[in-house]
Amino acid sequence: MRDNRGVNISGNARVSGQISTGDNTVQTQGGPAAGPDDATTAALDRVEDLLDDHEADLPEAARARRDLADLREEAESDDPDEDRVSGALARLARRVGGVAALAEAVHALAGQLGAGG
Repeated sequence: MRDNRGVNISGNARVSGQISTGDNTVQTQGGPAAGPDDATTAALDRVEDLLDDHEADLPEAARARRDLADLREEAESDDPDEDRVSGALARLARRVGGVAALAEAVHALAGQLGAGG
């Protein structure tokens, strides 16, 4: 008698995911890399570049950088803290509000992070 270790799926079935049969089988499933998507990374980088460009115009530039670092950390987290994100966005927006290009970039970043703006 033949040893049948296969899988037979019939009918109108849909199969999604991995199927493995036989002795000593191993499955490895990859997924998207953890961390922010490209658009979020670009928005974070844009704010950072503008902070560099307008540092002399910002009385609280160092604190704005810390707020941005908090946002980047949360964007890279597997479990971002929405309260921390909204607090850092509010502080950052207040600190850079006097520079229109930065205010617009922070608003775009907020949208990218799903925090409205």
